[in-house]
Amino acid sequence: MTRKILSAIVTAAVCLSVATGFSSPFVATTQHVARPSASGALFAFGGKKKKNDDMDLSSIETRDLTREEMLEINKQNEEIMNMELQMMTIFSLVLSLPILYLCWVAFYSD
Repeated sequence: MTRKILSAIVTAAVCLSVATGFSSPFVATTQHVARPSASGALFAFGGKKKKNDDMDLSSIETRDLTREEMLEINKQNEEIMNMELQMMTIFSLVLSLPILYLCWVAFYSD
């Protein structure tokens, strides 16, 4: 009876940790533009870089976040941190189950 319960607990914990463990529910996308230049090799070996070869940063949007946007980001971060804390707790319990089982066998075996 206890083996069935123990195996059910282990199976449930493994399924939960594999399903959503340590992953965020959304994926942030960014675009990186890499431009090869002839002066790149020279710059790597100490050559001087031209001023007009700077990266194009015009796609970066710079502005202050509103209070509502900051609260929304904080809420998302809090949800992610709580989920990670739950998954870490489940993972540590799964790792400690064999040790607890061995202690139970050692103390209560005939």
